[in-house]
Amino acid sequence: MTASSTVLVVDDEDQLLRLMVRVVERAGRPVVAADTASEARRLFREHAEEIGGVLLDVTMPDGEGAATLLPEFLGERPDLEVIVTSGDALPEALAVELERVGGQFIRKPFAPKALLRLLEGSGTPSARSAVGSESSGSEGIS
Repeated sequence: MTASSTVLVVDDEDQLLRLMVRVVERAGRPVVAADTASEARRLFREHAEEIGGVLLDVTMPDGEGAATLLPEFLGERPDLEVIVTSGDALPEALAVELERVGGQFIRKPFAPKALLRLLEGSGTPSARSAVGSESSGSEGIS
């Protein structure tokens, strides 16, 4: 992800959201965070010029998550950098879309340092499906 652009982090789990925000900040990136799809849309509109990347949870309790938000955000900003998170395998349609846009997937639970590497741009295409296997004990994000 571009080093100076803001990252929009979207996850419905408060503790996880706070942890991901800290990791993004540790990467030296400005961050805005939302715990609902509607809040994510509002923040995306308000910070459209600054946001260069999104970190999206696949499943949100309101039925909207990465599968709904990603096409909306990319419709506005086709150059957006994308990382999608989930504790489950990606649905096929979302995996295809993620591949099409050059996005990355990190499976929960994952170690904060694995997310940090993706944010700093050291994630590789071959690591996209394997990143989640790097979790370790209490360090992991779930």
